[in-house]
Amino acid sequence: MNKVNIYGGLGNQMFQYAFVHMLKSNGLSTRISIRDFFLYNHHNGFELTRAFDINLNYSDRFKLKLLEAGSFLWGYSVIKRILAISFSLYSKLFEDSFKEKKEFCYDGDVLKRSNSRFIGTWQSIKYLPKENYLLNKELFKFRSPKDIRNIELGIEIKNGNSVAVHVRRGDYTSPEWRNSHLVVDGCAYYQAAISELSSKFGDLTFYFFSDDMNWVKTNFKAPNFRYIDHNTGSSSYLDMYLMSLCSKFIIPNSTFSWWAAWLSNYPDQDKVIYMPNPWIKGLNIAEIYPANCIVKNV
Repeated sequence: MNKVNIYGGLGNQMFQYAFVHMLKSNGLSTRISIRDFFLYNHHNGFELTRAFDINLNYSDRFKLKLLEAGSFLWGYSVIKRILAISFSLYSKLFEDSFKEKKEFCYDGDVLKRSNSRFIGTWQSIKYLPKENYLLNKELFKFRSPKDIRNIELGIEIKNGNSVAVHVRRGDYTSPEWRNSHLVVDGCAYYQAAISELSSKFGDLTFYFFSDDMNWVKTNFKAPNFRYIDHNTGSSSYLDMYLMSLCSKFIIPNSTFSWWAAWLSNYPDQDKVIYMPNPWIKGLNIAEIYPANCIVKNV
């Protein structure tokens, strides 16, 4: 049986889970592996079952309970070191690891593996099901909000001419990430997209989502701008849910808002998605861009 490592933030986890489905749909017995969460702190942890109606097998449910119950233990470097050595030794003895050769690029060799541990992000639209509109709605069925604030906001977004604007800064502005990932630091990309959408569609409401809302409020001001900043921590996935209710999107190089646009219930011909180029500094990436998106140089 194949195993696919799940790690990173929610957007990354979704690409990896979709990759599991792709392998299974091609007749390859495959399941997820959440062992990385015992070793590393990934944003808000394992979020797939928190955000979506996903059933895990007994083994994964047990590991998830163990993660939650022993969360205080996994912060100790000694324990992490012991686990890392154990996992590494187990993999060398019993597993055939298959590491992604080139990120954002489809690799047909994955379909030739039947007993491998897949390690990678698998962020290519070529890994997604061809019948994506229906199938991904089944694959990623949101757990709807229970609180009145998000329920009412969801109704407002669905009933309006709504645009989701996602501004990703946070860890991207750290020295470690700034050197490798594009940070959409200025306002020109967003302002150009806002101007084009306003000219074409008239009366719009722009809903801003961000991990740096102070920066957003300082740089983007207009009567038809709304700032959504109340979903944090374990509720952060609800920002993706709310964004997915829109038909128009202005997103940065973030898998979080990429999935919000992909999962929007509007038919592809009715969606408008603005995406930045480059997606990653110094790389020419084509397989992250849906056919119907509008690419703007940053």
